[in-house]
Amino acid sequence: MKKIQTGCAIALGALWTVQAMAYEGAAAGGGKIMGKVSFKGAVPAPKKLPITKDNTVCGNGEREIVEVNVKDGNLIGAVVYVAKIEKGKDWGELAAPVLDQKGCRFAPDVLVVQKGAEVTVRNSDPVLHNIHTYEIIGAVRRTMFNVGQPDVGDIKQSIKTKRANVIKIECDAHDFMHAWGFAADNPYTAVTKEDGSFTLNGLPDGEYEVKAWHPMLGEQSTKVTVAVGAAATTAFEFSK
Repeated sequence: MKKIQTGCAIALGALWTVQAMAYEGAAAGGGKIMGKVSFKGAVPAPKKLPITKDNTVCGNGEREIVEVNVKDGNLIGAVVYVAKIEKGKDWGELAAPVLDQKGCRFAPDVLVVQKGAEVTVRNSDPVLHNIHTYEIIGAVRRTMFNVGQPDVGDIKQSIKTKRANVIKIECDAHDFMHAWGFAADNPYTAVTKEDGSFTLNGLPDGEYEVKAWHPMLGEQSTKVTVAVGAAATTAFEFSK
């Protein structure tokens, strides 16, 4: 396994290049790649931000911003994906995801969406939210969309990145609301679960470059060979 970059700014810079090839669906295979992403060492403490408004909905006290979420040594919220694959399975749910704002929190914490697709932005709270998304290009933050939602309901917004895959999600009305997005070049993209596991299924046979990315910890890469209709395994380990 080759560790590409570490550190937030460097990690984001590693994702500058947008794939030029156009992905084609409807060519799924029977293979899959399974594995886990782990974390070694002392886990960074969460940041704490005061909850200063709309307390009946948002709560009181402080909001913990967990930038590195680890449980039993397993890293939650890392994005694992196959790089530079030209064709395979259809996009499925990544083509039309939902980003909810409920209890003054974004859900999910890490949103994966097909690059160029529409995301449903939902306000489930009876308060104003102002969702502000940025394409992260190294140290540069480029606004993608900045929209107020004064009422409960849904809006649609397109995920149109120019150079990168990484998206930062904030609420301009509540500075303690934070999440990340990943604009995927292909549907072989997954977010690690509470046990650090991931599965990339529907792969044609062949050798693939598989990458694991985390907004605070950087990106790693490894090669995985998938036989016809078989399951291959791999693992990643991050540290601060």
